Amino acid sequence: MKIKNIISMMLLILVFAACKDELNQDLKFGVKVIPSSSFTMTDSLITAVKGTSIEFEFAGEPDFISFSYERFVLTNATLKFSTQAAWGTHFENTLNVYVSETFTGLLLTEFTKDSEAVAKHAWKNVSDLSNLPKLANTTQNASISLNEYRGKNVVIAFEYKPNFVTDWQPTWIVSNLLIDNTMTTDNSSVSTYLASTMGFSPFDVLDVANAYKSVSDAGKWFVTNTAAMEIKRTAPNNTLNQDWLISKPIPIPMGQTELSETKGIKNISSRLNNYTYKFDKVGRYVVTFKAANQNYKNASSTEKQIKIEITN
Repeated sequence: MKIKNIISMMLLILVFAACKDELNQDLKFGVKVIPSSSFTMTDSLITAVKGTSIEFEFAGEPDFISFSYERFVLTNATLKFSTQAAWGTHFENTLNVYVSETFTGLLLTEFTKDSEAVAKHAWKNVSDLSNLPKLANTTQNASISLNEYRGKNVVIAFEYKPNFVTDWQPTWIVSNLLIDNTMTTDNSSVSTYLASTMGFSPFDVLDVANAYKSVSDAGKWFVTNTAAMEIKRTAPNNTLNQDWLISKPIPIPMGQTELSETKGIKNISSRLNNYTYKFDKVGRYVVTFKAANQNYKNASSTEKQIKIEITN
């Protein structure tokens, strides 16, 4: 009888020890993608077209599994503005439009340094893309892609430089200037930067004392109303003006990231070996499966991530 009791006690001890080991056991969890002819796989990336269903297979036996993703989509950045010229007959080449990813902006306090920086800088001339009017009192609209500057800062500049002394130095108006950021997938709006947020400043090359002043006078940029920035006409037979209108550096977004809700796909009372998700939207995905075990003795978790590129 004593022997039976001893054996029973030993069995209980062994069972308890096994349960204790199980409660303290490290969480083991793995995820792999089931190959399919509908997508391509490398060690680091899965590439599929929109609408593809991808099946994931799990290893290990966690109590809980959740599914979530980050979806990154590139955005289009477009510089838009309108221009109008008036007075005189020589408008062509009197206004130039530039952009730069390396110009750091005007100091606004040191004319000599600013003058040298502006003159020597390697501006990118986008005047040919700006649809500038060649006739008086006509308004032309410009739309210029800034996609090459994604993830960078860009400075926008206008240079007013008439070239006929015997003619009126024309009035120019730059209006409705903005940068429109839209999704590459459906062209929906993400954000809009208005001219009022871009820190435009005049820079008069020939008037040191008033180089940065916004004035509604002949041959001066007037930028109080950023919706219609204007430089007024100068009568014939006067010194030819040279006036810049330069923004501060403007950050161009690389894209937009969408965070999905976290979805519980397994709990302690269910068993799950596979999970299938249909990718209906274009973008660069980072899919995250998070696994967890939890009991009164121990709680542990781990996660696995898979990169997926979904194209049209």
